Amino acid sequence: MNKNLLILGAGVDQIPGIKKARELGIYTISLDGNPNASGKILSDEFYEVNIKDYDCIEKFLKSYSLKKIDGVIAYGVDIPTIIAKTANFLGVNYTIPLDSAIISEDKYESKVFMSKNNIPIPKYSLVQSIEDIKRFMNNIDYPIIIKPVDNSASRGITIVKNKNEINDAYKYALEFSKSKKIIVEECLSGNQISSESIIVDGRIYHMGFLDRNYDRNQMFYPNIIENGGDMPSLAMNETYINNLTKYFTIICQKLNIKNGVIKGDLIISNNKLYIIEFALRLSGGNFSTICIPNSSHFDIIKFVTMLHLNLNIESKELEHNLQDEYVSMRYKFLEDNNLKPNGIVRDIIFQEKDSENIIYTNMHYNIGSIIPLKTTDHSKRLGFVIAKGDSPTDAINNAENYLDNLEYVVE
Repeated sequence: MNKNLLILGAGVDQIPGIKKARELGIYTISLDGNPNASGKILSDEFYEVNIKDYDCIEKFLKSYSLKKIDGVIAYGVDIPTIIAKTANFLGVNYTIPLDSAIISEDKYESKVFMSKNNIPIPKYSLVQSIEDIKRFMNNIDYPIIIKPVDNSASRGITIVKNKNEINDAYKYALEFSKSKKIIVEECLSGNQISSESIIVDGRIYHMGFLDRNYDRNQMFYPNIIENGGDMPSLAMNETYINNLTKYFTIICQKLNIKNGVIKGDLIISNNKLYIIEFALRLSGGNFSTICIPNSSHFDIIKFVTMLHLNLNIESKELEHNLQDEYVSMRYKFLEDNNLKPNGIVRDIIFQEKDSENIIYTNMHYNIGSIIPLKTTDHSKRLGFVIAKGDSPTDAINNAENYLDNLEYVVE
């Protein structure tokens, strides 16, 4: 394509994006704060730069002169504002305006925005004290969610079931908020879904829906830890999909987004679709990079890469029936096998040959790693597997059986 792409992030989650760009004939210039990032050897150029500090990126770009950069992207990294700032600096922002990125990245401001535009969301409030939370509870029943406005991967988030738990939850959220801004939110019951969609010329195209799995929440209480999920979604029917299209169209029109990506954290409660959060970036956690290509068979990484380079996408590539192959993702946790907290991983033993139904697996904590004290957020999950099957149950069983045969030796 004779294009040069700046990629922010070169870790394990970014490898599928780097590979896809290379496959498309795009020259890749990757930045990562880790000098030994996994995607380093796959990139045409690699530089050690902290991608979560825009000043570091700008300093690097001011000294970089080898190639003219045609676009900027991050695959599965929660930095939409930094992407927009970097693209603006280079004059290659073809997707998300900076003001829109800032709104999307703040969990409170994005809720204010959705509320003003009559998009169904859980009841919420910005709180600055324990008393603020208690006042919020005058019109809301337990349980509630307390979380920082400016973090991801479930960091700082807890569920609260009674007034005695409020104080600890509030202090915990503050620990994970750079801005020290906390929101409280009603905890709706129902099916939770992850959605991934792209915007092309102002039109929404849904790439896939995943039913999120929280079957271990009692074990992790009061933390909220997702244990993978399943595709295609059994919860998202045509009515809910049409509603989501309407809501996303409003969001994109109001935020002046004509091309880009939008991911949603959704819940269906009492037969009504709510948006918990939206983000103007690709999902992490292998949803966009592994699950969607193997279930709904959209080459979403290709499409989003092209959008960030201002390349044309044929509309016929974006439309087909989403109900395709069954795929399940499940995680390995230290609590599964009562592993020694803070112990060192000495070996990982798999007791059977890899199944032909295993699509992809990766352990985040490998030999030499120190096991976390407990699973308090998504970064502390030990690893995962993604499996396929002839039915939803078959895919789930294949994933769980694989993990059951995976033994950590810790001392």
